Amino acid sequence: MKYAKTVFKWLMYAAVVASIVFFVRAFMIHMEKLPPIPLNLTTVAIGLLSMVSVVVTHFFGTHVWRLLMSDQGHRVPTRLAVQVFFISQLGKYLPGNVGQFIGRGVLAKSTGIPVGVAVGTAVFEGIWNLVISSSLALLGSVVLWELQAAQGGSAASFASQLVWVLPLALVAPWLGIKVVNTFLPKLSMKIGGGQLLRLPRLRTALFVSLLILVNFMQQGYIVKLHAEYLFATPDVDWFSIALLYSSAWVVGYVVPGSPGGLGVREAMMVVLLAPLTGAAVAAGLAVSMRLTTLLGDAVTVLLGVLGRHLQSRKAPPAAG
Repeated sequence: MKYAKTVFKWLMYAAVVASIVFFVRAFMIHMEKLPPIPLNLTTVAIGLLSMVSVVVTHFFGTHVWRLLMSDQGHRVPTRLAVQVFFISQLGKYLPGNVGQFIGRGVLAKSTGIPVGVAVGTAVFEGIWNLVISSSLALLGSVVLWELQAAQGGSAASFASQLVWVLPLALVAPWLGIKVVNTFLPKLSMKIGGGQLLRLPRLRTALFVSLLILVNFMQQGYIVKLHAEYLFATPDVDWFSIALLYSSAWVVGYVVPGSPGGLGVREAMMVVLLAPLTGAAVAAGLAVSMRLTTLLGDAVTVLLGVLGRHLQSRKAPPAAG
């Protein structure tokens, strides 16, 4: 078993390296085909909006975490949860894609939030993100098939017909936990630390799913803005590009050894977005979205540190 784990780990590292090499090569090939990005008020505004959208994504993620903790009877003030969640985003750039969850547990302990609750709900949050993004990825595969069948044509009309499927994605994580608890109890107990995964209330589950879905759709809209205003791609369908971007995101999320999906997500964006935007623009979007994520995450961490610092200054001195 230990040998198998070692082989798997090195295969994942090899996959990350191969993804980075593939993306760099694709970008170098298509770099000259990219139109020059104009520096004007519109592009500057889009750059700022893109960074803000990352912070908003983490703010919604904070509320997802708070809702899941509240469902277990642990109400955490928004300001405190934001500090812990925002600062812990630094951990996702460590290999393994679990650094943000470990960091959240460490930070939570220092603020009085029970570590078991903090980490347990963080794992739930990760599962929720994975199921929602996988649901969108399945829809994205249908859109990709339609685009390839159209040989570069538009799949916007077909994509719009899939909107009705989104409500199913909202209940998919809740149903998934129920299925795992019923048919795979050993797996459920392994994830749940010796107990079956606790099923959140349906109302909580729907609200959590809605926030996560909004996050993916707003990031898809940012990709659309980059394509149209930074790389001069006309009339990009929002729903289609959001689904394809979600597909790239989930691959980067599940591959161990890729810090923050680095390399893997970019390679998948080149592959998946090329039929919709062209290979050159797809490579450009991979770079622009990675810069957006890095800068947005940096702002997020700084806001978390600033909030923590201000709170510590307001705290009364300990009795001597």
